[in-house]
Amino acid sequence: MKKLRTISAYILSLVVIVAVWFVVARIINAPLILPSPVTVFAAIVDLVKSPAFWRAFVQTFLRVIISFAVTVLLGTALGIGAGFSRFFKSFFELPLAIIRATPVVAFILIALFWFKSGTVPVFVCVLMTLPIMTTAVANGFSKTDEKLLGMAKVFNFKRSQVFRYIQLPSLVPFFLNGMVSTFGLSWKVVAAGEVLSLPKYAAGTMLQKAQVHLETSTVMAVAILLVAVSFLLEQLFMLAVKILLKNLGGKYE
Repeated sequence: MKKLRTISAYILSLVVIVAVWFVVARIINAPLILPSPVTVFAAIVDLVKSPAFWRAFVQTFLRVIISFAVTVLLGTALGIGAGFSRFFKSFFELPLAIIRATPVVAFILIALFWFKSGTVPVFVCVLMTLPIMTTAVANGFSKTDEKLLGMAKVFNFKRSQVFRYIQLPSLVPFFLNGMVSTFGLSWKVVAAGEVLSLPKYAAGTMLQKAQVHLETSTVMAVAILLVAVSFLLEQLFMLAVKILLKNLGGKYE
């Protein structure tokens, strides 16, 4: 019943958004500024039928996966290091804070001097999502039950045993939450990087070219497809996480 209510709320929300969009588009009556939902839907159908779109989308998807994998590996390593060493945590605290505070556009423009156009979105995505993954893993250590750590000290647990039996179970939910957040953000950062770096094959490049040619309906169609696919993949990823933790006897909320 709860899932049915949630699905109904999603559908109702979508219907309201489309209805408001349709009304506003009719009032403005300027397709260049805001095309109608019907026009954008037609553009979506054309894109889905186009091999060029799928070739560009696959390249964007690969950049997201590569960025995500690098971020998870590097962020986990840094997070574990921060969890084990206060000096290590303090050493990386300032660089991560600087990365969080810097606009993504600034990193993209700087990276254009250093890397090829196809590499820029990957580099920037790793840079922008790394603080999320690192902080999530480090927080897993800080949230470890102090009573369990005290018990381990009383029974003379080895450092490896403390990590395996006490800290690791505490770490897992934070690690998985970090992965989900990182995966969702990766799509946005990669697309933004592609819009400015203009790789030969990329969804972001299609957005930029459509905008230059004043094809507003195509811009919105590509954006909607990116949002829809990223949302769907993120939900599937969250479902896989839930199933994994259920099989491991854990809990994910």
